[in-house]
Amino acid sequence: MEDAPHNLAKLSPAAEAYLWGYPLVATHRPRLHLCSRHRSGELNHVEELATPADKAIVAPNNDTLYTSGWYDLRHGDLVIDVPPMDKPDRYWNVMIADAYSHVTYIARRHHGTRGTRVTVRFDHNTPPLDSDTPVVTVGTPTAWVIIRVLVESEDDLEAARNIQRAICVTASALQPKTLTERAGRANQIAQSGPAIFEEIHRYTLIDPPAMWHPRLSEDAKHILENSTSISTEVLAKGIQEAEQLLASGNTQDGVSEQGWRTGRGTGGPGNDILRRAMGAKYGLGGHYPIENRSYIAVHTSNRAKLDGKVPLKLLFRPNQLPPCDGFWSLTAYGMDLYLVDNAINRWSIGDRTPGLRFDDDGGLTIILSAKEPADPSNWLPVPDGPFMLGMRVYEGAESVLTCEWFPPPLVPID
Repeated sequence: MEDAPHNLAKLSPAAEAYLWGYPLVATHRPRLHLCSRHRSGELNHVEELATPADKAIVAPNNDTLYTSGWYDLRHGDLVIDVPPMDKPDRYWNVMIADAYSHVTYIARRHHGTRGTRVTVRFDHNTPPLDSDTPVVTVGTPTAWVIIRVLVESEDDLEAARNIQRAICVTASALQPKTLTERAGRANQIAQSGPAIFEEIHRYTLIDPPAMWHPRLSEDAKHILENSTSISTEVLAKGIQEAEQLLASGNTQDGVSEQGWRTGRGTGGPGNDILRRAMGAKYGLGGHYPIENRSYIAVHTSNRAKLDGKVPLKLLFRPNQLPPCDGFWSLTAYGMDLYLVDNAINRWSIGDRTPGLRFDDDGGLTIILSAKEPADPSNWLPVPDGPFMLGMRVYEGAESVLTCEWFPPPLVPID
């Protein structure tokens, strides 16, 4: 594994069990939610970009079309066919996540735009590799296939849909195709209280952890196997302890610059259960940095919290725009990590936004505010109050991967 384990000695057994199981619940709740409307074992094409109406997944991007499907690999392999792209720079990727949020890729980084065929196989013993291998492995029976195709402009939407529909997942004839009952939202896990430990255990029976997944201590394992033997006060205190850690963002590999935070590694969280739980809480189904490095805005240049009542500017100097082979975007969210309605229906701004106005020296100034500025060309509307802001850089250059490049600070506008 790339990263060292989180120091479990500092955690209570209840907090450890909660963090360890958080990604499992955060994965299965959306599975049950999404498959209550679209059967498992089949692809569901979402042919519009995400809007505030989309509540199934937290922190959605507003840049790509999504297709997803849930599969049970105990019933056989999947075969994924990706056609040649319609243009040499069309961004696409297929991400396959297991029940604990380990990810493997079939991506443009590996296969370019020429098309490919890859087999997806359940393997309890072999960790997934980031390569162009013709067979990729998944560590649990539950496999979540997420397909993303970039929409470069409104005029490009139909062409992107054609590519989206042409990416095929072929499953065994034995693959179950069923509708499910919902089981709560992924962003309301803590509200379940001590009952969450029984929910975690129930999902471990469906998806036992792979041999290479981090192990639980004996005390934490006992809590999941028999949570009724522990007082509800102890369990509730463990949830509170874990949620405070999740809110702090202080993972072992975290690095902050200019009011932005990201993880130093390029792969997944490895054995760090806090970092893995944070990923599930704040970016479920999100990419590893090798595919898309995400930055979270922590504070403004004067160390204030982000609030839409205080307009901000983000100034990219000439030759300091995000260096990448894919694309970049900036997206604002409410504190619940969903998109928020605004007057111009713009939820992200980036290198493909129509009508962007560059500065005379070649730089780019983006305005973030709840109130529309005099010139809205470079305006990203944000909620009228506290909000969260993320930047995504797809197929980042070496300086992005090594955390040498960071977004500029967010500066309050007088």
